[in-house]
Amino acid sequence: MNHLNPPKLLNWKRQLGNCYECKQPVLITSGCSFTASTQQTESAASWPGFVKDRCNFDYCIDVSYPGAGNLYIKESIEYAVKHLASGLNPLVLVMWSGLQRDEIKKSGNVGKPYLNDTTYKRTKDTDVKKSKAAMLEQSVQLIQDLATFLKQKNISYAFTSFINLLHKPYIHCIDPTYRFTEYKDKQTVKQIEKLFLPIAGEKHLYDWAFINDGLSEDNFHPTLEANLIWTDQILLPSLEKNGLIKSTQERTM
Repeated sequence: MNHLNPPKLLNWKRQLGNCYECKQPVLITSGCSFTASTQQTESAASWPGFVKDRCNFDYCIDVSYPGAGNLYIKESIEYAVKHLASGLNPLVLVMWSGLQRDEIKKSGNVGKPYLNDTTYKRTKDTDVKKSKAAMLEQSVQLIQDLATFLKQKNISYAFTSFINLLHKPYIHCIDPTYRFTEYKDKQTVKQIEKLFLPIAGEKHLYDWAFINDGLSEDNFHPTLEANLIWTDQILLPSLEKNGLIKSTQERTM
């Protein structure tokens, strides 16, 4: 299947009622297929698009890509921030990917996903694989580094993950991701948890869709309706709780 190349500009005239307002005019998002869950940019059909409309952002720059790992996600956000028009202050929302996903970088646009002149390619079983401990350490470092990068630029942000990575018990999933509870440094895990939105384990996007019969035919990705309901019932209230958005009186669809 062909996928839209990042960066994707979500810039349609608002089609959903705006339930919230945000002091930042621009939204920047990144993640894997749970974020890049649409093949078009004419209307809201993914959680970034729903957030754009519900919060009445001028536009959203979505640099997500299906199958992306956390190296790509971190560097794609940095890329989007660095290439944003001067003077614009964005809100950044990140949905981190599986902790077992390793990537290699190559010069030149010979694969996907890519940004600028860099290709990010998932490693295969035939490639040299990092240990579980090394992969967990890598994601911890990427998450901490991106948080530091955004704080230094005084950019408001929120982190979540496509699946529960922090709170036992864990729901079965066909994606064999590692979990942060497998990381030996428990103090660091507590620091990582503080960087994430206050979303309970069963309310992460995959877990919520699984529990509420909202998975699509592949038994992995949420349906369009599930994406919208999860955005309205879980994501947006969590952003409001963190003081990133403010509810309005308008509650129309």
